[in-house]
Amino acid sequence: MQQVPFLQAFGGHVNASGYTPADFVRFWVIASITVSILGITYISMERGYGTIVPQLFYFPILYATYFYPRHGIWVAGGCACAYLVVAATAITPDPFLVSGVIFQALLFIAIAAVSAYVVRRQGNRRFVILEDEPGVAEALIRGGETDHTEFKLCTLWSADLTKDDIGASDSPEVRKFRNNASKFIIARAIAGFLNTDGGDLLIGIEEARIENSIRIAGLESDYHKMHEADRSPDGYRRMIIDSVVRKYLPEIADTASRFLHISFPMVSGKTICRIHIQPAERPVFVSTGSEEIFFIRTDASTRPITGRSLTDYTLMRFREG
Repeated sequence: MQQVPFLQAFGGHVNASGYTPADFVRFWVIASITVSILGITYISMERGYGTIVPQLFYFPILYATYFYPRHGIWVAGGCACAYLVVAATAITPDPFLVSGVIFQALLFIAIAAVSAYVVRRQGNRRFVILEDEPGVAEALIRGGETDHTEFKLCTLWSADLTKDDIGASDSPEVRKFRNNASKFIIARAIAGFLNTDGGDLLIGIEEARIENSIRIAGLESDYHKMHEADRSPDGYRRMIIDSVVRKYLPEIADTASRFLHISFPMVSGKTICRIHIQPAERPVFVSTGSEEIFFIRTDASTRPITGRSLTDYTLMRFREG
């Protein structure tokens, strides 16, 4: 499919269906705004009104950079080249005018670079207070699962399930997602916090509700299922972002640091993974390739909502966004 690489250049998240609907819409928004501004620029310069028009290019540049900080620079470069081409056909070869046009084109790229830097810094700054707070993980574990805290034993427990295991399983997630079931469940938990009030997902913790006990298992079980070179907190973080967030939550993949802070505290001599999740500013759906599912966190569990309940909830929860 020819559109997929082109969309990837603008930060599109390719999944089993090629790309997400949101990426497709954003691509056409950027393209249509840019083409419209080019037309306005050409007409204005032909009539001698080219002073203010270049600033209109800031809209597609800032829009692209906000959603895709790593790729906004390419949109800025495209706008700069297009502006230079249009200006070359519309202005007289006056040194002052030519230098002004070149300065504006370079300014597009500078704006994209600065905007991307600001977006990343704002995302990181949200979590400075939370970094390395002593006793936070222990306190969360002692408090048990709540509307704002959830425990998971592993991220990769379904990775080595056999066909017989899958066929015999009573889990609807295993039957539907097979070896990716455990990653989907982690993505579902993250989405629930994003769409509600935020919270903490702790991986490497097993809660036995019947016995009313909690076991600190750590990440060793997951490490054994990873490549040897990735058996570390950095490798685990990459696995979460690349195999869980980018695959099932493509809406936030390029701006994940704005919403997810992943740390690896030591508890009872075991390394666990703590994902601190900020509430999202707009609805975040879990994308499975064939459908998009909306989850919320309520009554210490994560559940999907659809239909009128989904409409009412999003209107209430995201009314200010």
